[in-house]
Amino acid sequence: MIIETLIDNLFFPESPRWHNSEQKWYFSDILNHRIHRMSVSGKLETVFTAPNWISGLGWLENGDLLGVMMHEQRIVRLAHDYMLAGNCQAHHCHTYTDLNTPLVSIANDLVMLPDGTTYTGSFQPGMSEASVPGPHNRPRLGYIIMTTPNGNSHVVEDNTCFPNGLCLTPDHSSLIVAETFGYALTMWDIQEDRLLCNRRPFAYLGAAPDGICIDAEGCVWVACPYFQYGDSGGYVHVAEGGKIKQVIEVTDLDKSAYACQLGGPDGCDLLLCESTVFGRERQLGDGRIRITRVDVPAP
Repeated sequence: MIIETLIDNLFFPESPRWHNSEQKWYFSDILNHRIHRMSVSGKLETVFTAPNWISGLGWLENGDLLGVMMHEQRIVRLAHDYMLAGNCQAHHCHTYTDLNTPLVSIANDLVMLPDGTTYTGSFQPGMSEASVPGPHNRPRLGYIIMTTPNGNSHVVEDNTCFPNGLCLTPDHSSLIVAETFGYALTMWDIQEDRLLCNRRPFAYLGAAPDGICIDAEGCVWVACPYFQYGDSGGYVHVAEGGKIKQVIEVTDLDKSAYACQLGGPDGCDLLLCESTVFGRERQLGDGRIRITRVDVPAP
């Protein structure tokens, strides 16, 4: 397998998305407070500089871009025309919805149905990355928040172990969520009213899942920051039920895997987002994005 570096000198790239009509990648550089757009050759442009950490991304039908402001617990809406021109400023950014949760939490990734319904994960703070998760450094539970197409939000699941990456099955009938410190992917059916039901395991990984994406056959690519605490982790391709189809290890001792996404002109490019090994202090310049080819395309 050939893996190429598209761009480095980032901070903490996350939430990659492929924009099919533009034929470009979008991603958040969370710790650098930026949303970037990138060509297939790796040419980078900044489309928005946020006041704080920004994570999950998605598009409304009119082309406006949604972004999750993590600590502010809200989704912002960026005007399409300004975003497309690459000069979206703070005053072009408006609150789309507030992501209120019963306890203080930090919003993270999001995924959108074709009708504009959005699901966002939000985790409670308190666990330290600097030591191994366990009884004395307990991972916190979190929430899944549904936002309707008119911008109203409410919690639809309140018992997930650090919800992180999200994806939809190819037929959009189910939601899959990475429960990072549950070491598993969990699945819900999506009802006609867009509420969630029939919670069940998709796959137990035995490793901490972060960002995820799904292929046309319904198998999930999972970015795991570590396989054993302190190592570099990698990317796991897993089918429903837990069958491991492929593992791509990160061999650099100073990098970990944090997110991945299928896209590209034929859907078979797998974008790999990496930064400092989990648990170590992160610095500007540590992040990079690499790319490889896979056999099964995006849905």
